[in-house]
Amino acid sequence: MRYANRRADDGGILPFEVLEPVSATEMIICEMDCTLRKGWKPIMLLGNCTNEQDQQWDIAVDPEALMFRIWMVKTGEWKDAQGHIYVLSEFPERFHRFSFVSGVYDADDEE
Repeated sequence: MRYANRRADDGGILPFEVLEPVSATEMIICEMDCTLRKGWKPIMLLGNCTNEQDQQWDIAVDPEALMFRIWMVKTGEWKDAQGHIYVLSEFPERFHRFSFVSGVYDADDEE
């Protein structure tokens, strides 16, 4: 697997690139650069985003990102030192949960 996608507590997803598998239970990864595609805006209704499933992101390798390790724990999940959960994948995924609780994404409003 080339990517490790982190599941955020608010339901979002952040992509990380697998740089080096150290062993069967340890990998070195780094965060990827994500930009919300221009033209997409969240449509909010009563604190919920009605079009968040339509998000489109440009995801690229970030050469300046910090590298760190994740490990497979006894349950078979991949976790980092802070306890964040990662799911291995062939494709990077980015998803932002839009709501009043998690905050509205602060993308550039220029078009």
